[in-house]
Amino acid sequence: MAVYDGDEIGSEYLLEVAKACIVAASRAPALTINLGLKTEVLTGEDVMPLIDVMQTLGKIAGMLEMEGATYRKILSDKKPMVIALFGADLTKAVGWNCGGCGFPTCAEFTKYVKKSKGQGTVALGPSCLWRAIDMGIAADYACACAATHRVETRVQFTMGSMAMLLGRLEGSSIILGLPLASGSDIWFDRRGIAGLYDYEHISKTITATSPNLQMTFTGVGNPMIKTKQRWWESPTVLKLEEDKEIAGKKMEAQNEVIKKIMEYRSAASKGKT
Repeated sequence: MAVYDGDEIGSEYLLEVAKACIVAASRAPALTINLGLKTEVLTGEDVMPLIDVMQTLGKIAGMLEMEGATYRKILSDKKPMVIALFGADLTKAVGWNCGGCGFPTCAEFTKYVKKSKGQGTVALGPSCLWRAIDMGIAADYACACAATHRVETRVQFTMGSMAMLLGRLEGSSIILGLPLASGSDIWFDRRGIAGLYDYEHISKTITATSPNLQMTFTGVGNPMIKTKQRWWESPTVLKLEEDKEIAGKKMEAQNEVIKKIMEYRSAASKGKT
């Protein structure tokens, strides 16, 4: 007979679920036959660099601020959490000349990739449409596996892009993060951080980061944003203008992020040698 600490065995269980999710993703049907999926599981202190970089970028991207706060709240409460990472190179053409990527042939697509492969918001690109579909199927299988084990999760470009910035899953053009933690309403309603922000802050953040979700019909030329309950009585209109102050803050945050990325990558490199 023995007595087990709930959080300790919970952490062990989440790790087993993460392993199962990786197996499920690797067995997902692939239109391109071989996606070349790369996987990794992060636990404990290995998660902190990703959260640190995420919250630093949160100074200029409100949703990243709240995303990072969600992770920190779990860790500060000493709750078990693991993060499964799934990566693949979607810039490899399959030779079908379908044009789905925007290029008339796979040869032209490949030629452009070799010359101009670039960093987008969350991934390198351009991407082969069929490989992107396969990546989505693999992520779906991983999420379904977590749900089967009654563990809440959510596919996150944000955590995946932080992993890319820090050089994880080398050779991937995109990485998706799959956080696993005990509890409910963690990754969607985010009830764990409800007390950290008031309603006004959350409302302004959502409006600023996703104005299209709060926008009225745009055909009138002066799209109104629903910033309050009776928004039509005193309408707020979306305007386009240059903001040098924001540009300065963005540059400061980017420089801080670059510095942290270099420090974390250097530390990781030393740890391997």
